[in-house]
Order: sequence, then structure tokens, then C-alpha cells
Amino acid sequence: MVLIKGGDLMEADFLIAQIKDKDALILAFGGGSVLDLVKYCATKCNQPYITLPSTLSNDAIYSSVSRLSDNGKKKSLGVQPPIGIMVDFDIIRKSPKELLLAGVADLVSNLSAIQDWKLAYNNIGESINELSFMLAKEAAIPMLNYSAKDLFSDEFLFDLTNGLITSGLSMMISGNTRGTSGSEHLISHAIDEFFPEKSTIHGLQVGWAHAYIEKHYRKNHEGINIESFFYRMGITETIQKHIGFSDDEFESLIPLAKKIRNRYTVFNTL
Repeated sequence: MVLIKGGDLMEADFLIAQIKDKDALILAFGGGSVLDLVKYCATKCNQPYITLPSTLSNDAIYSSVSRLSDNGKKKSLGVQPPIGIMVDFDIIRKSPKELLLAGVADLVSNLSAIQDWKLAYNNIGESINELSFMLAKEAAIPMLNYSAKDLFSDEFLFDLTNGLITSGLSMMISGNTRGTSGSEHLISHAIDEFFPEKSTIHGLQVGWAHAYIEKHYRKNHEGINIESFFYRMGITETIQKHIGFSDDEFESLIPLAKKIRNRYTVFNTL
């Protein structure tokens, strides 16, 4: 057993030294930051691994991307996906409520990402992988049937787990994060990059951006009221406690968000 804090490339050499000469299956147990570091190190060592999440705060449980800090700056790094996933709902129920809500917000943000993808298709002719697009959407839709009272039920946890896995599969099929990361993720990454002292839980940052974008910039909401869902789920209240920015400061983040990566989103139409 090797104990790590996770989330930072500074630990990578230490962990790689523990596993590089082993003929073993690596079990990654912990939150998203731990899983991301193990994913990166296992990939570097060409070792198979299984994820055992201690919470469901984002799609790190089954994705080909690791978000890790390097000298205080977060980077997205390509990794091999796990060969399996084990989710124990009894463990998940013991995790902090705000992490589960962050997982919901991260998953539901697919609905923002795919709208940006369609926008790029219509405005600049960017191609769409239809299977990836469909999986990203179908991963998120079941969440909209729930409210705060369902948060620890088997049905909710199954749909959240399944959605996060399906979301990861969407990325693998398209070979990019188009279906799961749009303008809302650019804002979150901009906070991490330019205001690390204000950075907080990834899914809550994404949820804050998603709600603002839907309210102020989208013309076609496709009959989905994200603001109402977030309020019903308790996400709105949780975001207010964790986000260090006011809504009035949102627009000042957009030029920074557009620097994160060359990705056409609703921000390009403003």
C-alpha cells in the first residue's frame, strides 16, 4: 500500500518508483485528485489499473485525461483509461455532500459542452462525432430527474456512476473532450490557471459557469432549465458557499478562458 496526497506532479516520481518494476495490477482508491495521479503514473509505467473512487466528484473514475498541478498550475494530461471500475455505494455515501453535488454539476455540464460543439459545427464547420455526442448527452439527462432528497439513494448513485463512466467513454470515442468540456470548463480552467488562490472544487466551478452561461448567453435552452435543477438539487446553495467570484465578475473571466485552449464556444459569438 502506497499513500499519496494526489493532484500534483511533484509526487509522480515517488509513485512511479514504487510501481515501475512491479508485475501487478494497481488499485487506485481515493478522490479525483488521487485517481488522476495514479492514472498518470500507471500510464507512464504501462501498468494496468482499476479505479475505486471514494467519492463521485467528477469523471476521473473513467476518463483518458488527468488534471494535475505542475508548479502550482493545473494541466490536462492524456492517460490510458482503467481496465475496470469498482464503486462501493456504502463508501460513496460517506463522502462529503458537496463532492457528490460537484459530480452532478460536472456531469450535467455535458449539456453545455454539446451545445458549444453544435455551435462550432454550424458556425465554423467543425466535425461532430455523433456517437460521442450522443453518449455525452445521454450520460447527463438522467440526472435531471432527481432532487436533493435522492442524493444518497441507490438509484441516484447508480445513474451518477453510470453517467460519469459514459461521459468518459464519450471522450475516448471522439479522442478529445469536446462532448464533455465547453465554455463552462474554460471558465473553470481559467480560475485554476489565473486565480489559483480562489480555485475550488472543479465540478462546482463548472456548475457556476454553466448556470451563468445558460442564463445569459444561450438562445436555445432545449427545454432544460439548469437554474431550476441546480436549485432543486442543492447545487446553487453549495456553489454560493464555495465560489470566490460574484456573477458580476464573470465577464472579466471570459478573455482569460479563451486563452486556455483553441476551442470554439459560445464565447466566440459574444
